[in-house]
Amino acid sequence: MKQITMCKIVQKQYFSFILALLVVCVTTQSAWSAFTIADEKKLGKEIYDKLEKNNFLLHDKRLEAYISKIGNHVLQRSDKAPFDFTFSIFNSSAINAFATPGGYVYINKGLISVVNNEAQLAGVIAHEIAHANARHVASIIEKSKKLNLAMMAAIIAAALLGGGGEATAAIATFSIAGATSISLKYQREHEEEADRMGIEYLVKSGYYPAAMVEFLKIMKQYEFISKSIPSYLFTHPGTDDRIFYLDSLLQTQYRGDGARDIVGSFVRMQSLIGLDANGLFNRRKTLTQSLQKNPRNVDLLYALAMTEEQLGHTRAAVEHLNRGLSIAPRDGDILKSIGMISLKTGNVGLARLRLLEASRVNPEDDQVTLALGKAHYATGDFQSALNCFLKLQDKTTDDVDIDYHIAMSYGRLNQQGDSHYYFGLHFKKKQKKDSALFHLQKALEYFSKESPKAASIQEAMTELSTGKPVKPDKKTEAKPNTPK
Repeated sequence: MKQITMCKIVQKQYFSFILALLVVCVTTQSAWSAFTIADEKKLGKEIYDKLEKNNFLLHDKRLEAYISKIGNHVLQRSDKAPFDFTFSIFNSSAINAFATPGGYVYINKGLISVVNNEAQLAGVIAHEIAHANARHVASIIEKSKKLNLAMMAAIIAAALLGGGGEATAAIATFSIAGATSISLKYQREHEEEADRMGIEYLVKSGYYPAAMVEFLKIMKQYEFISKSIPSYLFTHPGTDDRIFYLDSLLQTQYRGDGARDIVGSFVRMQSLIGLDANGLFNRRKTLTQSLQKNPRNVDLLYALAMTEEQLGHTRAAVEHLNRGLSIAPRDGDILKSIGMISLKTGNVGLARLRLLEASRVNPEDDQVTLALGKAHYATGDFQSALNCFLKLQDKTTDDVDIDYHIAMSYGRLNQQGDSHYYFGLHFKKKQKKDSALFHLQKALEYFSKESPKAASIQEAMTELSTGKPVKPDKKTEAKPNTPK
């Protein structure tokens, strides 16, 4: 069994998050007397925005796309409620999943780490979709209209934060007498309906029905071996009864089989979830045992390589990746990983080769484009590096200021005006006003006063001086100079 460390959130984060939820509740006060579909959409969106603003969501493009593919696949076979669904990953190692009003479904990264296959994950998602379709949370909120705003904020926080120590701290922030006896726990009839609807969605989607029971049994194992009850059991009560109920459905209505994987690459996706050292060692042991039974399974080789890399065992990671590459020479994930590890360890020639191959397989992968640009730069091919970096200038790249790389590439190509311009933008984003103005003023020396680039430079300097953004004129908006 994999080891999961419960996510710790500092008290300051509790307080800001509860205040944010309080704002949400204030904006929806008038809707409680008759909680309509429109009210539900609005509340769900506002909760999502507050979670986003307070960095409670994990943004990994591959994981997000994977969860959304599973969710949308199940949705196509469900009695969809009249709102659009959004599937997100909640950035907590707690084992939990929840749905908020308006079709917002959240799966904790901790839950993704403990399920054994895609079908079990799909079962959880199907269950949450069922809660949303049946408007269970909306029903509870509507019945809770007697609560004051502060209490409602704490209750929603308790549901989202899992019901354990995190939620207790959240409620304590408001010192609400008796609030711990009130929660957004689903009632038993809600759980039965969500299980009944969820298993139907699961089977219609092509997954094997027993996956839902298997997941609940995993939760019971965690409850048995851990002093902390998994938070999924707080917000979804009656686990034993649910297992019995679902078993009865398996014996009577759903006796057939189904797929364990439909979207595919479950093991790869699971390997992207970071664990503590004990969790990584346990994951490595499990993957090694699985490879002994199926030594040519490329997904297992990739997942084991990523686990070794997270443990700091670079050589072992590359060995597993090379084994995978010998079986699947055009596997984009493996090519990308070899390239990025080689770049990190200084083998820039191999990095460039593998990243070029990866870019041909997945030309829209921004991580590959960025790493390939760095590899080109490291090997002295500044023109190719610049071309890569310019592709990313209008995109959001995590923890990377692409303007810096563009500026460096232009400098190496002796295009000093553009180099100064992008250094100016770089320091402007870093809020280093003097450095930004220095480079922007230098950049002006290289462009005619009538040129679009000069107009763009002037706008940036005005923003720095006034602290207010200037709306660019479409006629004079500067375009990057891409050398031939």
